[in-house]
Amino acid sequence: MKKTFSYRKYGKRLCSVALGFVAVGIVGSAIAQADESKSDSSVKSAVTEKTEQKDPESSGVDEKQVNNNKSDKFKDLEKTKIEIEKVKKDAPKVKNPNPEPVDPKQPDFSPELKTTENTVVTGEDKTGSNEIQFKTKAPTNTSTTNEIDPLITDYVYDYSSSNAGKVKDSLLLSKKIIEENKNPQSRHIIQLYADNYGQSSYHASTKKEIKDTVGISSTLLTKQEALEIIDNLLKIKAPTEKDSEIHEYGAYFAALANALGSHRYLDESVDVVVPFEEIVEKITKPSDTVSVIQYTDGWMDKGKPEEMDKSFAEWAKRRAKTFMSVINRNQVTVNDTNSMRSIEQMKELGHPNIYDMTGKDKSIVDAEVVKQFMETATVKVQTSKGADQTAQVAIGGDGIKITKALLKGGKVNKELPVKDGKVDFSEKLPDGDYSIVYSFTGEGTATGTVSLDGKEVAKKSDSIKNEGGAVTADFRTVDGKEIPGQSDITIIEAGKEIGSEWKATEVKKELTVDGETYVLTGEPKESSGKVTKDTVKLHYLYEKKPADKKVYSLTIKVLNALTNEQIDQDILVAKGFSGDDYDIKAPTVDGFEVTLKEGEEKGKFAENDLLLTYLAHEKGEEVKAIFVNEKGEEIKNSEVISKAGELVGKDWKFDRDVETEITVKDTTYVLKAVPEELEGKVSSDKQTLKFVYKEKEKPAEPKKTEEKTAEPKKEEPKKLPKTSAVKDVLNR
Repeated sequence: MKKTFSYRKYGKRLCSVALGFVAVGIVGSAIAQADESKSDSSVKSAVTEKTEQKDPESSGVDEKQVNNNKSDKFKDLEKTKIEIEKVKKDAPKVKNPNPEPVDPKQPDFSPELKTTENTVVTGEDKTGSNEIQFKTKAPTNTSTTNEIDPLITDYVYDYSSSNAGKVKDSLLLSKKIIEENKNPQSRHIIQLYADNYGQSSYHASTKKEIKDTVGISSTLLTKQEALEIIDNLLKIKAPTEKDSEIHEYGAYFAALANALGSHRYLDESVDVVVPFEEIVEKITKPSDTVSVIQYTDGWMDKGKPEEMDKSFAEWAKRRAKTFMSVINRNQVTVNDTNSMRSIEQMKELGHPNIYDMTGKDKSIVDAEVVKQFMETATVKVQTSKGADQTAQVAIGGDGIKITKALLKGGKVNKELPVKDGKVDFSEKLPDGDYSIVYSFTGEGTATGTVSLDGKEVAKKSDSIKNEGGAVTADFRTVDGKEIPGQSDITIIEAGKEIGSEWKATEVKKELTVDGETYVLTGEPKESSGKVTKDTVKLHYLYEKKPADKKVYSLTIKVLNALTNEQIDQDILVAKGFSGDDYDIKAPTVDGFEVTLKEGEEKGKFAENDLLLTYLAHEKGEEVKAIFVNEKGEEIKNSEVISKAGELVGKDWKFDRDVETEITVKDTTYVLKAVPEELEGKVSSDKQTLKFVYKEKEKPAEPKKTEEKTAEPKKEEPKKLPKTSAVKDVLNR
């Protein structure tokens, strides 16, 4: 029989023990004399052991004494603390089983189509006119001007928590630098990194999905694309900023990546982060002029010191026209550092161009940084100016009479001389853009040419005869208002041969202009015809479509049932008009049991957006008891007190029998230590209650003594109990 200790009540067991004592007292001597074999159990219960050790003269055992024995037996045992095994879990993500919400279809609007009358202006015999444009530029020789060659600028931003309060100033400063670069062929690269620790900080993830605080890079951007991305970044608040909707940095960097949109550098074939410099080399050509400007703070010089990414710094010094760093050591938030660590690191690496803005007025910083960067990052082209070019102008033609010619450009604005219906003009002109507007009459071809230093650079030819008028189309609302950008649309230009065919392009039944939608309600009876000398205008009428019904949204959010903190972001699950039905499914969260807290999963939209709130109850880890020897080896199978999957916070209690003595093979162990707590609550960590057993000491072998020959003792005859009395006791 195993020796056990029970955490339950002992009433029934004590009764059995008392009865056992009576039976043993009556038949014990008879069995001892009659049975030569003894039964010696290797494992005994705590109650049985206590009984066997009592004085044979004791009359019995009462319940109070047994309970005292239990207390006495375990009160002096050592106590073990509950062992906690932390279970690493990813941040919970809300899974939405509902389909992607779509806007409901707006009510149909189809007004009756009517016929409109064309406007006809009687044509007159036409005269011709034209314009010749040309540009003069003296050959380069002695004078010098400075121009900006196409430049690729790499903007590198520190998005660590210590720089969170200052990174937006860096973005605004970059906008000024971008605006200052007037060359339309210049391009831009935007790169963000998470920290300045180690030699892999200036790296970017090329995976579409962002799950952690990792670097991000754009592709090659135009001026407009770069400005738009910076505006998107300015809208995002860091987790440390006031009123931020983002509470952890993994989600923060995912939002930053989304701000780059389709212009983010991606390469799903790469499983590791890619250094910034490798990305720049892949998206640029060796012949491109590249400059780098970095924005960061003072860096930590205590604890784990921050350091410069040496590979990026060496590349930037070698490849870039200039490598400039703007250091902001101002104390903006409690997380900021105003140390000299970053500047010291950069100087140690031979960084050539460092600007420390600490303590300076923002307007002064902006002006100085833009000036310093543009002066060091741009390529200066040396040019010199020679003699002004000579322009030769000739306008005329057989059967054509030039009636007027006007030269305009720069400081020149004069009428050219006309002789015998022709223009023959020659003069040196300063560098600039020029135009000659001329008119003519007659029938034939009027030709105008411009030559610079004897080389023809522009030519225009016009044939004039009795040709037709223009055909145009006008788009207006039914109340006569112009539809922006839709008035006087040319169907056929004036000057086409009379009698030639024209046909209007089929117009759209709906037009959307400046966010307003217009539906066709009137069109000409005839949308084709023949050219005449008359000018014809076709009229198309549109009626503004009523404003769309307001679409309301249904959003869900999930709160942690224990902390009341939101899990993941709000999720849009449905859209509809007021009165529309909705029926959604509850979200799920791995490792949690989700229940509805506020709102209804099935109902109708009203004139307001709806929000359903769910509670997520975390599923806890296992609670078990183990039984080990002093070496920590298990001598008995463990017992599960609370299985994994029970909700966190649920009560557990260990109220089972505990063996005080265990025999494993040839070794007997006795209970040495028990847990100090036998009840608690389920948590997100694994809990283990440890019962420790020590090896039982074996009794020493008695010393051998010399046997003395004794006289044989006269054996008394054995007295056996009456058979009837033994049977009576055993059968009770």
